[in-house]
Amino acid sequence: MPQLTLLKTARILVKKHNFTGQGLREAIPYINAFNGKRFVLKIGGSVLNDLTLLPLLVEDVVFLKKVGINLILVHGGARQLSEAMKARNLSVELKNGLRVTSSEVLELAAEVFTEISQAIRKEIEKNDYKGAIFGRESGLVKSSQIDPSSGLGFVGVPQSVEVTLLNALAKDVIPIVSSVTAGINPGDIGFNVNADDVAGVIAAGIAAEKLILMTDVEGVLDESGRLLSTLTVSQVEELIARKVIHGGMIPKVQTCLNTLRGGTQKCHIIKGSARSFMDEILTDAGVGTEFVRDDFINEKLNK
Repeated sequence: MPQLTLLKTARILVKKHNFTGQGLREAIPYINAFNGKRFVLKIGGSVLNDLTLLPLLVEDVVFLKKVGINLILVHGGARQLSEAMKARNLSVELKNGLRVTSSEVLELAAEVFTEISQAIRKEIEKNDYKGAIFGRESGLVKSSQIDPSSGLGFVGVPQSVEVTLLNALAKDVIPIVSSVTAGINPGDIGFNVNADDVAGVIAAGIAAEKLILMTDVEGVLDESGRLLSTLTVSQVEELIARKVIHGGMIPKVQTCLNTLRGGTQKCHIIKGSARSFMDEILTDAGVGTEFVRDDFINEKLNK
């Protein structure tokens, strides 16, 4: 990083992100190492539940863009969709944590998620960058229907990513992807897909440096409730077998494992507060749980 750029970056980290002393010394090498890399960030937690926090998140995204780190933003909108359904007297029904999605609910989800995408794009434009919205009409992500016998309706599993659509974007554009996707078959009206899964398939498709999943929890906890900062694939499998990782955390960590196997270098699960992902990726300690392949740890030990 040129000296002038380094000084400007350091000033921003100190002024806006409270990086001082050791934190600042840690952040600069990470910024240099990630220059030219792509991250996929699934927006969730309090940031998605309270869109007034979006300006802070987007400010971080734009800062990273300026120093050469490119983010692809992915979101759903479960709370907003539930509120819209209730306003239309549609019952909210879940099966195994997945929303039963009729054709009417699917269309409503597309409408609600587009509004969220537009809110994100508006904040990006306030920072003198452009936002490109990828909904189901874009065909960026194509999904197949989950087991039709499940009774979930138009709920899908992502199958493919049209990577050329992302690669063709201008340098000043930040992609925004919603989790209502196109179908893989002609005539499919689309599917409501878990946003973690959409983010995961994109990260694997572009061999992203990182996949970051924002959630309502800090990360993976051990039996004593302490945060586990780093886990390998084999350690995750052991913790699942021992039921330390259980319930709603299992599909999240499975998304991480699948993404690592697909070529992504690291996956992170963090609590979705406004500044949390900067603290996770630009500090040694981090604030959540990072997931790495077993050979990644072995390579570090052998250096």
